[in-house]
Amino acid sequence: MQHRAFTLTIAAVATIAIGCYTDKTTTAPVTTGTTTGTTPAAPVNNNVTFTATMTGAKENPANASTGTGTFTATIDTATNILTYDVTFTGLSAPVNNGHIHGPAAATANSGTTINFNTQPGANFSFGQTSGTAHGIALLTATTQITATINGDSLKKLFFAGLTYANIHTTQFGGGEIRGQITKQ
Repeated sequence: MQHRAFTLTIAAVATIAIGCYTDKTTTAPVTTGTTTGTTPAAPVNNNVTFTATMTGAKENPANASTGTGTFTATIDTATNILTYDVTFTGLSAPVNNGHIHGPAAATANSGTTINFNTQPGANFSFGQTSGTAHGIALLTATTQITATINGDSLKKLFFAGLTYANIHTTQFGGGEIRGQITKQ
């Protein structure tokens, strides 16, 4: 019994001692930047944003559609990943396709580069008059986008302002709404 009381006393003293212990060591504060007198380094952001506002008036040839849409994309210049999102509303007929085209200026037409309807893993509101599209593509020299355009070439077309997005409908097979994709 004495042995047990002694053990409990030692345990109590140890617990009190640990609880009362204060660490006298100090740690230097964490700072950003490199040396005194310099500006702290900014966080790295590799994303470049691209947008387009799509209307019937921007199609070639222009049409009187009251439908509208937006295209927004980012290209991560470190990973070469393109992520795009499209919204559209008020189209005159159901959607039957949507694309990114290039190379082309705002007044010219060109071939399809990325098809919203068949892009692997993409989502597209096919058959709707309002909806969305979302997808991701790798833009490297080894990624074949079309027979004549690889991912690196498409990335260069984005930066040069030579791509456009459009949505096709059953009423406007050549495209109901369109917008030139520009870097922000």
